[in-house]
Amino acid sequence: MLGSSPETSSSTVTTSPLVSFLSLPIEIHNNIYERVLAIPHPLHVFQDPGCPVEVFAPAKPYAWLALIYINRQISAEARAILYGANQFTFQEIETVQRPVSLLESFLDCIGPVNAGFLSHLSINFPATERIDACPGEIRLRDDSLRRLRRLQKSCTGLKTLEALVYGRTSSSLVKEDQIENKFVREVLFNINAHLRGIVALNNMIVRVYSGSVAPPVREFLQGLGWAVVIGD
Repeated sequence: MLGSSPETSSSTVTTSPLVSFLSLPIEIHNNIYERVLAIPHPLHVFQDPGCPVEVFAPAKPYAWLALIYINRQISAEARAILYGANQFTFQEIETVQRPVSLLESFLDCIGPVNAGFLSHLSINFPATERIDACPGEIRLRDDSLRRLRRLQKSCTGLKTLEALVYGRTSSSLVKEDQIENKFVREVLFNINAHLRGIVALNNMIVRVYSGSVAPPVREFLQGLGWAVVIGD
């Protein structure tokens, strides 16, 4: 059985490695957690149909998440580093028939406490749709609006958000010179208002993977405080 026998417990005082570790300053804890849990590239989140959410991290060390399972205190401290020191990328192919849901699934999976630790996310640029009854008018798609609201509610510690532009459903907002269209401006102002509701967020990036951004559009986005980047 574990533990000391009566004969030895009164004469010998021993300290377990775990107790010794917990007695160290939190700064040392965090330094160790970062060395183990912080990965030098984005972590790619994906979910095959009918399967649980998974994270692809090719540079992860052996037994990467072992710290999470040692005890309650170490788990709480380590999870703060795991979710706060890494960049999570949600890169999906989306259509009107197949709206994006991966971010919501991921947040549901990790729970509200861990969601609050997240500091750097890369997601699809919010998608729009045309209103059939109003020619020329566009609006945010319901799934994109829902995702923005979820970010604002759950990701309270988010510091950097990258909006990825690579699909047809989102590229027209920033890749075509239509910034004089009042509906386009209203959509962009709406997106910005939701993101500004995340108090910690101070770095917003629009990352375009194909083509370029028209100068008036770039100027408008930069006026909102967003950085515009072409490719990686």
